[in-house]
Amino acid sequence: MLGNLITYRSPKTELTVADIFREHWDDYRRKHPVTPQQAKVVGSVMACRTPQLGGRLDQCQECGAWVFRFNACRDRHCNQCQKYERAKWVAKQKVMQLPIPYFHIVFTVDHALNPLIRANQRAFYTLLFHTVRDVLQEFAREQLGGKLGITAVLHTWGQKLDEHIHIHCIVTGGGLALDGSRWVRPKNKRYLFDVVELSAAYRDKLLGRIERGYERGQLVLPTGEFNVAKTVAELRAKKWEVFIKPFDDPQAVYEYLSRYVHQVAISNYRLLKLEGGKVTFEYYENKERAEVGGKGKKKKLTLPVEEFIRRWLSHVLPPGYQRIRYYGLHDGGAKAEKLPRCRQLLGLEPELPAEEVPSLE
Repeated sequence: MLGNLITYRSPKTELTVADIFREHWDDYRRKHPVTPQQAKVVGSVMACRTPQLGGRLDQCQECGAWVFRFNACRDRHCNQCQKYERAKWVAKQKVMQLPIPYFHIVFTVDHALNPLIRANQRAFYTLLFHTVRDVLQEFAREQLGGKLGITAVLHTWGQKLDEHIHIHCIVTGGGLALDGSRWVRPKNKRYLFDVVELSAAYRDKLLGRIERGYERGQLVLPTGEFNVAKTVAELRAKKWEVFIKPFDDPQAVYEYLSRYVHQVAISNYRLLKLEGGKVTFEYYENKERAEVGGKGKKKKLTLPVEEFIRRWLSHVLPPGYQRIRYYGLHDGGAKAEKLPRCRQLLGLEPELPAEEVPSLE
């Protein structure tokens, strides 16, 4: 019986990331350098829901049936055991939700900066978070006279597992006036800020901070040729684009962002086959989304297994690094005074509602 439960799978999953690592990890480590953090994460992924971590008997509260389950690794990079963590996160965020429009804003980083990011992950990611926070709050202060609520999530991958550094944000459609006297609404519930102005301000602030960070020794040069001044000058001359769109259904705000939380790089259902030292998986060609809408056209990509593993490992975060940040009205300290004040100004009871406990089913 236990032999059939060695690898956890959903009904739609035949191949998992853990399967790929179990078959090829030892060989990969012999040929390529691996950081202690990467080795730790891969070890957790391979052990997840196997006899290695032990197991337990769960009883159904309705029919009384007993079911044996192996324990999950609970590593935040693992794509097999984060469903309940996502549900808990959504429940926690809904407590802070207000009866207002919300906006989804995405800040991307030009790929020309990828070599610098690789050499300065922790420092660069923090610099990026602070830039996104400051640009949004400066626009709110100057154009609305208020402070926003911002939930920001770092993403480092694209559909092909390549490096695509960007931050997804949920932003309140309006804010608390700086003196706390009223709720300030935007001109239109489908319009927050001018996207061209926001894009330019974000570009200039981020590049300026990169220059200063390098001058102060806070950023180190990557191996090989990389000229910070030249790269920054070239990027400053380019047009950057920030994505901004209102949520049509305010109730779906956090369910939407939960897709980007507690999941790294690729879901198992996208994996198609592992054979002949190659991995084939599905992806959406987002560059074509204007032609086919939504997610873009679904395609298949086959990579040598070593390249697949290299790409996956590039998205392992520095130890202890928090890739979800809360600012302004979403900051943890806002629950005491600012959020109750916002609720009162919006016609609600000041007290925040009780947090729901999600079901394990």
